[in-house]
Amino acid sequence: MVRMKWARRGVVGVGVGQGAALCFVAVCSLVGCGDSAGESATYSDTPGPTEHSGGSVATGPTSGASAMTETSGDATANTSGPSSASNSTDSTNSTNSTNSTNSTNSTNSTNSTDSTDTEDPSAGSTTTDDPPLGEFCDGYATRYWDCCKAHCGWSGNVNPGTEAAESCNQADQSHGGNYEIVNSCDSLAPDSAYTCYSNAPWAESPELALGFAAVPANGDICGRCYRLEFTGLSYNAGDDPGCAALAGKAMIVQATNIGHDVGGGQFDILTPGGGVGLFDACSYQWDVDTNELGATYGGFLTTCKQGGANTHDAIKACVLERCDAVFPVSKPELGELRAACEWYVDWFEAADNPSLKYQEVPCPQALVDISGVDRGPLDDIQPCEGGGGGDECTQEIKDNCDCGWTNGGANCGQDDGSCCWEACCG
Repeated sequence: MVRMKWARRGVVGVGVGQGAALCFVAVCSLVGCGDSAGESATYSDTPGPTEHSGGSVATGPTSGASAMTETSGDATANTSGPSSASNSTDSTNSTNSTNSTNSTNSTNSTNSTDSTDTEDPSAGSTTTDDPPLGEFCDGYATRYWDCCKAHCGWSGNVNPGTEAAESCNQADQSHGGNYEIVNSCDSLAPDSAYTCYSNAPWAESPELALGFAAVPANGDICGRCYRLEFTGLSYNAGDDPGCAALAGKAMIVQATNIGHDVGGGQFDILTPGGGVGLFDACSYQWDVDTNELGATYGGFLTTCKQGGANTHDAIKACVLERCDAVFPVSKPELGELRAACEWYVDWFEAADNPSLKYQEVPCPQALVDISGVDRGPLDDIQPCEGGGGGDECTQEIKDNCDCGWTNGGANCGQDDGSCCWEACCG
């Protein structure tokens, strides 16, 4: 299903963003080509001292707080330090965002200006006419949506040459250039900072989709874009029919959140209904019971599988029922989320942690217009060197893992094959 992006909301609040220098590293250091990943916890931390922590188990679905969902595992979102991490469960994956000092999570989408995003991202570059990938890395996708403020939403977490990502209030009105508003996952209040609904993914064409994601917490990643080409296989969900149906499609995502426990080559895609994880601001923002949001890690898809849906058609029908229940037509203000939830079923085929090939690319203007993060003038796209998903977990890779998401081992779940699981739970 191809849809038009919704018109952007009005701006509330004003502010001045300030940058902080971040290190530059090659794309495979940024997204971790060298190691396979399992869990992921995304934070939206501010440059301050405290963060939220969360993680995701490679065996479970993603959750809002930034849990990268897997096929059935769980994850919690944990943040530590000025950077945030997103939880993602292998099957769905979710990232979590907190304050400037907390974990980061989903990225904000609306800009301070009123404009309508259309299906054409050509103003930026890299659309369906792009040539096939040359050098690439191996990776996989998970899912999440926790409604928290994203890591890249704090001015101190982005490259000084760019603006921070925008966030919205509870009513989905943009906070504009005021980047220092408290994270909703730290303070549930109408004027706190939430993920903007415009960060929801959409189909640009039958073969290409656009969206936002949390990536490994390595280096200067905010605002970088990656083209993902799906292989038809699942990273950890066996012979998943959704992944098989997704083969040959591509997606371009912009990194707006990070996960200290997001493994190499993992992209925790912001997906309504993908799971909230450890930090849940969605039940408050959408005024629904937490149990209506599906599995904490994995969201609607995981709940449907656990409930007995065992064919592709049955799984898709079940997820659509949950989309209807949480984002009903009677609540038009949630229409953009409903459309994205349906996108996950229709375009994304309700795929459970699909494997993929990826490469950094220029950002389509449609994504830049939504997030407000424009790296174009930096002209610093990095080539993808080597492949991800390898078996070797070097000590250097393991030393870079933030193990706060494990909660003393309680959130480890099954071994997802990632270096961070080995370092933190092995």
